[in-house]
Amino acid sequence: MKLLIKNGKVYNEEASFIQGDILIEDKKIVKVEEDIVEDTDKVIDAQGHYVVPALIDTHTHGAIGFDFNTCQKEDIDKIAEYYRQEGVSTFMASLVCESHEDTKKLLQVYEQSNCSSLAGIHLEGPYLNLNKKAVMKEECIRKPDLNEFKEYLTLSSKIRSMTIAPELDTALKLISYANEKEIVMNIGHSDGDAQVVLQAEKAGAKGITHLYNAMTQHEHRSPGIVTGAFLSNLYCELIVDGFHVHEDVVKATYQTIGKDRIILISDANPCKGLKDGEYPFSGKQVIIKDQKATLKDTGRIAGSTLTMQKACQNMMEYCKVGIHECIQMASTNPSKLYGLNKGSIKEGYDADILIIDDTFEILHMISDNKIWY
Repeated sequence: MKLLIKNGKVYNEEASFIQGDILIEDKKIVKVEEDIVEDTDKVIDAQGHYVVPALIDTHTHGAIGFDFNTCQKEDIDKIAEYYRQEGVSTFMASLVCESHEDTKKLLQVYEQSNCSSLAGIHLEGPYLNLNKKAVMKEECIRKPDLNEFKEYLTLSSKIRSMTIAPELDTALKLISYANEKEIVMNIGHSDGDAQVVLQAEKAGAKGITHLYNAMTQHEHRSPGIVTGAFLSNLYCELIVDGFHVHEDVVKATYQTIGKDRIILISDANPCKGLKDGEYPFSGKQVIIKDQKATLKDTGRIAGSTLTMQKACQNMMEYCKVGIHECIQMASTNPSKLYGLNKGSIKEGYDADILIIDDTFEILHMISDNKIWY
């Protein structure tokens, strides 16, 4: 399909927005200019609205009852279809801790998937600190094992990232090895201090998993992982649902590390998109009430039901930022971290595009050579 988008305020990394047209052919952006005249199959008049890269969710556990730890390959396409409603064209399947053998079976399922929206797999563990396990299965958390990790990489070409607690024995060695293999290593579920963050960064770590959650905090006499995040140059995932992180802390975080290092995520659990009720997740029962997810037994947070569209709208409300800043945090930054050919409106980039109004309502979505809305 050859598609022309006209009369839009086009996202530009360097200059906020520019007035212009976009020519798309064979899933790629082929031209970005003012007043393009071309014979095409379809013309969309943006009518002065914002034309931006589609959103990317690099940390999510499923949706509408489908759990990335238990779903079949055909279910991945159903999840992708659901995510398009919130403007997400690309996602990574986050897998919670399982036994070594069960993880290998999961990796083989994903190896068979050809879902175009699936950017890869995020292994959230199993090399985590038991003291910060959150909703992870305690019996599946274990010490770093380089040979085990190598076996995962042999089985799967889709592993793109891993969350690891860097204070564990041999964790820094594993981070270094994974970095050499171009796997993005993120620090999380950690009981370490600020200095271990800097050591992990030196070893090749690239980010922080869901900043503030399941980690040591920014305390003035006991600087933890959060302090290390501030001192480092690492990307920091942030769940902006007003529940995982208080809105005042979201504001303080934005003022401290800014739009260049924040990556908005949903950390959604498989109950996202379902009505209030009780559902299974990570071997436990989760209660969904008023769009909040908590464990039935303990009441602690158990992932979110957040959409990426709502995360951007919340950032606009909490931090008084504009659409340009939100797109950088929800599309450009994750693209840069994970080496995706997305997250910008430039010639040669994938044509995953949203047309939105000034409240971040989605008017059109173009992805995978189709107009979805």
